[in-house]
Amino acid sequence: MFQHNSPEFAAKTDIGMVRTQNEDAVLVNESLHLAVLADGMGGYNAGEIASSIATVAIQEELESQLQEYHRQDQPEGEPPIRQWLMESVRQANNAIINAARREPEYRGMGTTVVVALFRDDCVDIAHVGDSRAYRFRDGQLEQLTRDHSLLQEQIEAGLIRAEDAQFAYNRNVVTRAVGVDFQLVVDVNQHSIQPGDLYLLCSDGLSDRMPASDIARLISDAQGDIKKACNMLVQAANACGGQDNVSVILIKIPEKTE
Repeated sequence: MFQHNSPEFAAKTDIGMVRTQNEDAVLVNESLHLAVLADGMGGYNAGEIASSIATVAIQEELESQLQEYHRQDQPEGEPPIRQWLMESVRQANNAIINAARREPEYRGMGTTVVVALFRDDCVDIAHVGDSRAYRFRDGQLEQLTRDHSLLQEQIEAGLIRAEDAQFAYNRNVVTRAVGVDFQLVVDVNQHSIQPGDLYLLCSDGLSDRMPASDIARLISDAQGDIKKACNMLVQAANACGGQDNVSVILIKIPEKTE
């Protein structure tokens, strides 16, 4: 998918300061230029199961689609990335529902998911739920995904001010999740990339704890060292209380080389 310098990936997931288990899952496949982050929900260890199923199923489906595409002698046109991403998340959705049907203790489990697949000039991002994708460019952090949450709907309806969102009692109620219903709507959007861009995928364990300005400052302070930035973001979320699992993936687009 990348003809020139490939992106650099770094990821970190942490249980936080309060929870007894980590229900987040992160997956990076550098050969596919793929990053997947999932934040599971459900009783017992079901959330952990759901997020793990989702990340693996998404990777496997995308690998299969890419292999099939490259098996064609002369594939015509652009690969249908949007379709592949939708199908991969739906495969994850079906896998979670079927696992819950087989194991009664897993009933009711589900997960958010955010997926980023990079190509030479763009990134395609699919998401369901309130795990987010951001772009850090020229010192500015921009949110690229729209939360599927009750809180987001209330903000858009003018019932809650965006600056008061972190204090809302219902901020963790998602309106869409993977593994809950066979009829799943997956949002997929494409964004142009530029040399030097940084992309952040994160669970709400980060975005609920810290305003975007603080996230941007920490990324900037790491001065391009994305492993360091991942550690700094997780440490900062825990320092703010660490009431949830926290997971981050950072992807650095290489600068142009002569």
